[in-house]
Amino acid sequence: MAHKDTLVKYVISVALALAGLLSGYYAAYTGLRVELATKAEGRYVDDIDIRLARMEAMINERFATREDLAGFKNEIVSRLTAIETKLANSE
Repeated sequence: MAHKDTLVKYVISVALALAGLLSGYYAAYTGLRVELATKAEGRYVDDIDIRLARMEAMINERFATREDLAGFKNEIVSRLTAIETKLANSE
């Protein structure tokens, strides 16, 4: 029986060693995955930040501001008022 007990203890020791190795491997693998995901997320955020900066520059170059639109509206209203006045005077 002593030989059988020794064999059981040896098998249990090997199983525990394998479990320890697997858990260490899994912990290292998970840590690397988290680190890579963090780096990828950082790159993604940086890429989006660059795109937003480009869009802001394009908007500033190509589109009118609120003040420009208000001035344009006032100019159109004054021209339409002048046309209405001329039409009313010609009747």
